[in-house]
Amino acid sequence: MIEALHLGSMLPATLGACCVAGSADRRSPLAWFGMLAMLAAMADTMLLPHPLVAPVVWAALLVATGVATAVALRLWPEGRGGAGDAHPAHPARTMAVHRALQAILVGGLIVAAGAHHGAVGGGHSAHGVNVVAALGVAALAFAVASGLLAFRRRLPLLPRAEATLGAASVALMSLPLLV
Repeated sequence: MIEALHLGSMLPATLGACCVAGSADRRSPLAWFGMLAMLAAMADTMLLPHPLVAPVVWAALLVATGVATAVALRLWPEGRGGAGDAHPAHPARTMAVHRALQAILVGGLIVAAGAHHGAVGGGHSAHGVNVVAALGVAALAFAVASGLLAFRRRLPLLPRAEATLGAASVALMSLPLLV
């Protein structure tokens, strides 16, 4: 069942990458790098029997990407959806925040999935299992909030679909941590 959820999380993530390809952000190298890194990390750690890259390395890359996205968002000049923009619901700004949070959460989920699988086999403390479950709950809360915000804000169709698909992917990744 866990494998089915992992495979199921890849579909919305892949469709979300297609939304980036068709959206106004398609010229953003950071948006592309973040999506491709997330897909590569998910495929390597969840689909291959033995990951090619250690999950902690993927997590560090995704967290660094999330932080870089947040820094770029903060440094964006006014009028382009930056921090001082008069329109905080600007699609590029909204999606940059979503992508930054999603990258950081997916990085945590990738490491937590490995810890959770180790805990299921025995040998880890209950405290470690509680931390993993807390991350799962936080990721699920992000997914719900992100999905709701995507529908409440008047975003164009592709950014709305990307946010919703990203939320679905994170939700599917977090479910095995809660079982």
